[in-house]
Amino acid sequence: MTIKRTFYGLGLAALATVLVACGSDDPSRGTVVAVTETAAVPAAGIDAIVASQPGLASLIGAPSRCDVTISKLSYNTIGPKGGWSPASGGLMIPSGADCPGPYPVLVYHHGTTVYRAFTMSDPTNGEAGLQMAYFAAQGYVVVMPDYLGYGDSKTYHPYLNAENTAAVSIDALRAARTTLTKMSVATDGKLFLAGYSQGGHAAMATQRTMERDYPAEFAITAAVDMSGPYALTQSFLGAMDTPVMGASVFAVMTFVGYQKAYGDVYAHPEDIFQMPYAMGIESLIPGTMGTTEMYMGGKLPLALTGAGGLLTDTFVTAYKASADFPARKDVAKNDLLNWKPVAHVELCGGQRDPTVPFGNAVGASAYFASQAVTVPAVDVEMIPDFQAAIAAQVAAAPDLSTYHGTIVPPLCMSYAKNAVFGPRL
Repeated sequence: MTIKRTFYGLGLAALATVLVACGSDDPSRGTVVAVTETAAVPAAGIDAIVASQPGLASLIGAPSRCDVTISKLSYNTIGPKGGWSPASGGLMIPSGADCPGPYPVLVYHHGTTVYRAFTMSDPTNGEAGLQMAYFAAQGYVVVMPDYLGYGDSKTYHPYLNAENTAAVSIDALRAARTTLTKMSVATDGKLFLAGYSQGGHAAMATQRTMERDYPAEFAITAAVDMSGPYALTQSFLGAMDTPVMGASVFAVMTFVGYQKAYGDVYAHPEDIFQMPYAMGIESLIPGTMGTTEMYMGGKLPLALTGAGGLLTDTFVTAYKASADFPARKDVAKNDLLNWKPVAHVELCGGQRDPTVPFGNAVGASAYFASQAVTVPAVDVEMIPDFQAAIAAQVAAAPDLSTYHGTIVPPLCMSYAKNAVFGPRL
């Protein structure tokens, strides 16, 4: 097995071996449909890739001690309106003489992607590659749901839909547990949750649902939610006047997803989206085009509001005017400042984030404090060991275009692994 690229464009020769084919006529939640191996990577190969990335080895904190098998996990779950839906995700299983188990389990939730073909079982997926280096190669089983709208799922993507995302994640974990049992892979009972960006929102939603609905089934050891939009109500109101970087993409994914889930955002796309962007917008994302291609091809504007922007003035005015406006109520349904964590959770991010403002973490921390729960909001820029790396990368991209997607993720993952999860192993 050869290693062809770095984790940010990880290319491993695919090994398409069917391990398990557990088809079932009973479409119960979390039923395994199939498990298909997509790659097997030796510990030395993982270390070689880590070594090619300046500073990554020190962030991880230890050499790889495990070989890792990556598989596509296909399973059954539910849709936003109920009913059964196929779903998929990635499953990483560690092994090796220096890595005997039993293993803790991490459920990792990925960030926003505009590509329908995205899947966390793809060996070329850079975000999955980071989970391999930080966690699977260190002795964690890693479960990585794709969410509906990606992988095996052919439906729309219910973006920032807290209840459905949590259901899909929980069923991925159930399917993974079944698979691990069939493969005689021992786990140690420790369960960690994490996610970045959209995945930060997903991880928090999953913890809320596990603790609210399934406390006897899941005992969470700790969670680290990274750069997520937890305070959706505040974030969307703020973005109407001061849009974040990428706001037009997020608005399409959110409001089209809520329309398809709840049916009350608009009667016709042009009710909220300006022309010509309203044409075909319901099937635009996720799709086959990247963000730059959509902007350059006239499918989306950079501006969120105003003349030539994405949203109509009528929609923006109504949204800002009333908390009872349907689209605003739908956003509020998916706000995560409405519960009280039981398991330990921390929030990680960066104060200069232009895509998901760090105010989300600060506001969430303050809300949980009002509920008598300590949930630290950790700013990577306040960690001395990270400051030089941040400064160098910001100097290379002073417009902060790489801040959210490239600079902060490996730092928050380092914090999660070494400052939160490690002490609880």
